[in-house]
Amino acid sequence: MKKIAIFGTSADPPTIAHQSILKWLGKNFDLVAVYASNNPFKEHFTNLTQRSEMLKLLIEDLGQANHNIQLCQEISDRRSLNTIHKAREKWGFSAEFYLVIGSDLISQIQNWYCIEELLKKVIIVIMPRPDFPIKTETIKLLEKLGGNYQIAQVNLPAVSSTKYRNEKDKNTLTESVKNYLEKNYIYE
Repeated sequence: MKKIAIFGTSADPPTIAHQSILKWLGKNFDLVAVYASNNPFKEHFTNLTQRSEMLKLLIEDLGQANHNIQLCQEISDRRSLNTIHKAREKWGFSAEFYLVIGSDLISQIQNWYCIEELLKKVIIVIMPRPDFPIKTETIKLLEKLGGNYQIAQVNLPAVSSTKYRNEKDKNTLTESVKNYLEKNYIYE
């Protein structure tokens, strides 16, 4: 059975942490479908097209390591359940789908659209973010909702899109994303 990781991210902008996630996913899944998404619980500072273009650059920066990582913007939806429906139509119902989320989103998950239905269709892969430790109570909440999950065994850099926007530390970005931001006067 094909294991497909579905990784939607705000990517506002995508950082080296996003790239680390993609590298890990690429080694652990048959296919990684990544896309820029509009999280209904967040404010976005650039439009979906710009974020998708930056994700494409981030994937290209991986070089040969990205053979099974695809930008799949066509499955993007504000609601994860709709994204999974699109993914199942695209790759079939016999694949096993894994929905990738950051540890910062576990506490929000109970408020997601039709969460119980979504959790029946996917296994949640939790990416441990250094600034958002995984708490026992949030894991218990996920279990109470009926979610199957796994916690990725990966050490991510302690950077984030928010931190980049606030501090403008260009070491948190790949060269091509930096160049894209400068060329398009984004976040200035």
